[in-house]
Amino acid sequence: MLKRINDFLDRYILPWPVRYLSHRFVILATIALLIPLVVYAGNQVLVLMINSYLNTMSVAVSSIVLLYATISEVHQQQIAELQEKRAQEDHTHVVEMHMLIQQSLINQQTEIEDMKQMIATLQGKVYTPQAAKAPVDLQNMHPRGKRRFERQDIKERFSKNLHRHATTEEVSEKTIKD
Repeated sequence: MLKRINDFLDRYILPWPVRYLSHRFVILATIALLIPLVVYAGNQVLVLMINSYLNTMSVAVSSIVLLYATISEVHQQQIAELQEKRAQEDHTHVVEMHMLIQQSLINQQTEIEDMKQMIATLQGKVYTPQAAKAPVDLQNMHPRGKRRFERQDIKERFSKNLHRHATTEEVSEKTIKD
């Protein structure tokens, strides 16, 4: 129910104050209202009316800026998490590709050693093939070791390095549930 109300407000109601308040002429007219405050300082009704309008505009603008800043922060956090996840996937892919290249090099080295042994046998000589080098474990080469490749590593790093705010966390959780 609350989600439908929020969706309705976001779609049909809240864009109008944003359009109204961000229009250049409205901004200029609001600033221009400071002049009658000074010129007609003796007219209490006019001053109170203009002051009420300016207060209302101030609250509306502050609320809208806060709302959109919160939404923007949640979106930026989601983008950062998606980028980190993508980087993790790319990193894993590069490591796997490197392992395949290493395996291919080992296979080629073994085949070359077999060919050397076959040529030596044809020439009547004795040849002892050299043992192929074991592939390098790239996960152990990483400064953080195999831990960098674990699935929960991203969440742990984000929880340690990102400043969390209660409001954005709540909005983020609601976004994830939806």
